[in-house]
Amino acid sequence: MLTIEVMLTDFSDFSRHLPCGIIITDNNLQIHFANDFAREKILQQHEASGMDEYVFHTTDMRVFDMHECMQSMISEGKRDFQKTLILKTSKREKLLFFSVRGVQQGGEVRYIFVITDISNEMDCITHSPGTFGKGEFLLRKKIAGNDPKVLEVFRMISLAADTDVNVLIQGESGTGKELVADAIHELSARKNKPFVKVNCAALSETLLESELFGHVKGAFTGAYKDKTGKFEQANGGTIFLDEIGEISQALQVKLLRVLQEKTIEKVGGNTSIKVDMRIVAATNKNLRELIRDNTFRDDLFYRINVFNILMPSLRDRKLDIPLLSDYFVEKFNKSFSRNVKGISRNALKILMDYSWPGNIRELQNAIEHAFVLVNGNVIEAEDLPSELRNAAKAEISNTNLLYPPDRISASVYYAESFRKSKNGRLKICREQLENVLEINEWNQSRSAEYLGISRVALWKKMKKMGLK
Repeated sequence: MLTIEVMLTDFSDFSRHLPCGIIITDNNLQIHFANDFAREKILQQHEASGMDEYVFHTTDMRVFDMHECMQSMISEGKRDFQKTLILKTSKREKLLFFSVRGVQQGGEVRYIFVITDISNEMDCITHSPGTFGKGEFLLRKKIAGNDPKVLEVFRMISLAADTDVNVLIQGESGTGKELVADAIHELSARKNKPFVKVNCAALSETLLESELFGHVKGAFTGAYKDKTGKFEQANGGTIFLDEIGEISQALQVKLLRVLQEKTIEKVGGNTSIKVDMRIVAATNKNLRELIRDNTFRDDLFYRINVFNILMPSLRDRKLDIPLLSDYFVEKFNKSFSRNVKGISRNALKILMDYSWPGNIRELQNAIEHAFVLVNGNVIEAEDLPSELRNAAKAEISNTNLLYPPDRISASVYYAESFRKSKNGRLKICREQLENVLEINEWNQSRSAEYLGISRVALWKKMKKMGLK
């Protein structure tokens, strides 16, 4: 491991006596120096391990996810940040103040962490929060993508999860609205309570009413016993009403009462039952147009549309197609017990040129179709559904995407898929780097953020590869 200039012997001796922690990392958060205070207060020390075993964001006693903090610094154009956090140990809770500063040294970025224990300055009685960054980790497990529109959806989900307001998710069929509802519930204070899903388009008006509100014995032919409705089942938790634009006007009136009074009455019953649940609704229709057509109540619309999340279509986030394709390849490798390595150049070109009216769900079906036909470990163009091949254009897509060579995984053209070597350096060829710059209109700040490296590191790579 390279030794940085600040790790001088006299500095090490001096910092040992400071009443605060000093940690110095490189751009990948690999720790190069930590004084005794930092080791004792923050880092889990292993007797047999050297300094290079410490990675700040993966230690068992981690306080927060540094990657999220770095991303915040980049997006806000800052070189430093401060944060006060609670670190819980087996004996007590400590209140720590973090001050982090990014500095340039020899063309590389170093981060200097100064940690001060301020537990004795105030009465610390609150409980430690969960690991910072858990929200984004959960979101990325559920929803794949790095397009700015998807990142905005991540932000909206996080904001919605912090409140208890009703949410309306709008978007075309197949864009992942149910995944968004699931993420909102998982990140909310109701996460340990039920999450109940209802497809409003799948049932007739009578059956849907019974499904939502429940019924008492003898309420109608076939009602042989009392039934608990979905609203009651979701008590304390969240109910997801998918395709809410399909419900009848009679049911809209009853749903409005539930929202206003937080009470329900079972079909055939006359007893009001108090319910406490959050409503997350979704639709692929334009509810304002339905209001103009007098098929959807405006008062109900304003009740459910307190917070709105719009899901982008796949054709509006085409640079996510390679990532999504790799995700489905990995998924179907498990379910089909196959070992498909990736997608050929011609097949990926077809995927990139297609308009995807069925969005992500259609892409998933296309990859699954290919798994049935593929002969070998690479999906070829002829393995894709005929409607995709027939719709493929002859010219290169106007996304300016440079398609990978044959028999290379599609994920190579996704920013997070530029894997780093063991020494932490980005592995990327000149052609790939030039393509990333083209995608980001040669904006170096955006290109660096896209690749997950510093602007200085990008500039050095451009200079080395002769890119101006």
